[in-house]
Amino acid sequence: CPDLFNLAEYVLESSYKNPTKNALEIISKFSNYSISFEELKSRVLKTGNAFIKLGLNPNDKILLSLDNTVTFPIAYLGAISVGIIPVPTSVSLTEYELLELVKILEPEAIITSRTVSINLGTMKVISETEIKKLSFEGDEANFERGDPDRLAYIVFTSGTSNKPRAVLHAHRAIWARQSMHTDWYALKSNDRLLHAGAFNWTYTLGTGLLDPWSIGATAIVLDHESSLSDLPHIIKNSGATLFAAVPGVYRRLLDQNEKLNFPKLRHCLSAGE
Repeated sequence: CPDLFNLAEYVLESSYKNPTKNALEIISKFSNYSISFEELKSRVLKTGNAFIKLGLNPNDKILLSLDNTVTFPIAYLGAISVGIIPVPTSVSLTEYELLELVKILEPEAIITSRTVSINLGTMKVISETEIKKLSFEGDEANFERGDPDRLAYIVFTSGTSNKPRAVLHAHRAIWARQSMHTDWYALKSNDRLLHAGAFNWTYTLGTGLLDPWSIGATAIVLDHESSLSDLPHIIKNSGATLFAAVPGVYRRLLDQNEKLNFPKLRHCLSAGE
């Protein structure tokens, strides 16, 4: 890994090679939202600049409590681009559970798609609507490069076997995933990788977004209002060549009383749970 490195910069390098290609498609049975590599990079860097203007500094922590919308990866990579540490969390957490994470992390801000009624003290509360607006405005930040061993982001474990634990990820974590592109996915830049998970898990973040973007492939995720019963239709009509999900999703797919016909799908990945 280079001595001076930024995870977000590495992930978005493909924006220079394929600026108009779809980086991300968020789809449901009836809709399809897409964003190009060029727009993704621009909005990430404008968001990074906005964070600094809002008074956040490198090494500050920021909680993300967002649905599967384009705002999530933009806020996540926007923070990393300027050295701020994002902490993705599930939108299904209760306010009590959220408060417990706040006590552990002591973050400087939270970006949320819902109304927060609990007392968060001096912590900045930024709405999804506000961050979406800021991602289109102002100047683009410069990528903050540094030691690849420094902290890039934090993700909590699910807590199914014990209390949720904060797992620290360095910037070099993305560099370490390169061998997976060949050995686990056979991932190519012309692939379309559909992941059925939520953004707040490392499986979705790594497999569903960061890996395909690192080599210029298109990432496809489900709209937050999609149901598992829509998956056969979505896999077929999205043109997905790779599909990733947890084992429970495959069980639900196979339990459906319909013939599964995915003409472009060549490889399925199972992990998690």
